[in-house]
Amino acid sequence: MAKTKIIKLVNLQVNTENYRFEPVASQKEAINLMINSLGPKIYTLAEHIVDNGLNPNDRIQVVLSSHDSTKYNVVEGNRRTVALKLINNPDILDSKSHLNLKKKFQKLKDKAGKNLITEVECTVYDNPSEADKWIKLKHAGQLDGAGTVPWDSKQISRFEEKVEGKSSLSLQVVKLLEKSDIVDNEIKLNLKSLKVTNLDRLISDPKVREFLGIEINNGIIQSKIETEEVIKGLSHVVKDLMDPNFKVTKIYTKEDRNDYINNFPKIQIPDKTKIASKPWQFNSTSTPAPLPAQSKPKVNSKERKTLIPRSFKLTINQSKVNNIYHELTTLDVARYTNATAVLFRVFVELSVDCYLEEHKLIKAPSAAKSELTSLQQKINVVASHMDSKGFADSAICKGIKSEIKDKNDIMGIDTWHAYVHNNKFSPKHKNLITTWDNIESFIAVIWANVK
Repeated sequence: MAKTKIIKLVNLQVNTENYRFEPVASQKEAINLMINSLGPKIYTLAEHIVDNGLNPNDRIQVVLSSHDSTKYNVVEGNRRTVALKLINNPDILDSKSHLNLKKKFQKLKDKAGKNLITEVECTVYDNPSEADKWIKLKHAGQLDGAGTVPWDSKQISRFEEKVEGKSSLSLQVVKLLEKSDIVDNEIKLNLKSLKVTNLDRLISDPKVREFLGIEINNGIIQSKIETEEVIKGLSHVVKDLMDPNFKVTKIYTKEDRNDYINNFPKIQIPDKTKIASKPWQFNSTSTPAPLPAQSKPKVNSKERKTLIPRSFKLTINQSKVNNIYHELTTLDVARYTNATAVLFRVFVELSVDCYLEEHKLIKAPSAAKSELTSLQQKINVVASHMDSKGFADSAICKGIKSEIKDKNDIMGIDTWHAYVHNNKFSPKHKNLITTWDNIESFIAVIWANVK
């Protein structure tokens, strides 16, 4: 017999015989085992709980302790229980071995504030055997349909598109082929068996996209060549991927993917000389948003008086960052070298922060409070994301990551820090201008992909 009861968190005991692990002797051992095995995942779960609360569709399941009538043993939901206990009391974590994790949980506790969860609505069973059949139904697979039937990657993509406004690259391709009158019916019927992870791997490669005559603009696939030519190439790709004998090793690395397109049947290669009357998007009949505008030819660096050339135009909707940008197009860099250097450093980091927040590349609600604590970390994450999404040429992304890594370079992170924190270091205005010239393309891509 099961019933629902609100129980104080302090009265919930972590299961010492959790099916995830071998049995242990005490509560402390059970919690430590969970932390040592699943530390980062426990934190991610805790962060989700602080932001969203506990899942109302999945209550923690307990039985009354046979040794203490005030306590309840958790039979299902031990991860959530440990996460809640750590949010309420980060001191459970050992400072020596889990110092960073302890600090992160302390921040979560501060963030929760008055909304800290100290009581939990649980499902209480008279004995563990009653709970076992439901636990098995959840964790032991599909059980011929009686258990949980997990979504495949295509179904997850459909959910994300409808609920979260996301549309994966592979799902955009599938929808295009499903709607097309020129795609073979056999291909359409078998699209449900397509491994979209393989299709994503191909479409995410800039060389493959160029070969197929497609590009990505703000996460949407688009093309400038005739629809029939694009569909011709994509139809052959999905036909290959649906072949039972197809192995992911054929497209696993860049070299593999390069070999794949080099062996494409000539008759199936899109003719990129057949230009469409106007650019078109896979998920819309409307004209796509324009690609990032190319800046006008730069004034010679030696002749320029401002850090950012006035001919270089950005659209920035974040007011503070926009004001800094305009100040950097007007300040005389030779006359106000220190002010320009500090403002330049701030502008770069705020631009990177806006990109991280726009594309949800951080767990925290703001980049200022994220797990990425250094500018170098942030730039590396942004550059990698740009490269994977095809927002920027890979050369730009590799270049920026390489230059900030070199401590002695004028674009090195140590140099950026010295502008602000080193009272013995004075920047040179010509170095600042050179640094801007090297980073300009990277900044242009950032603001072309931030609303």
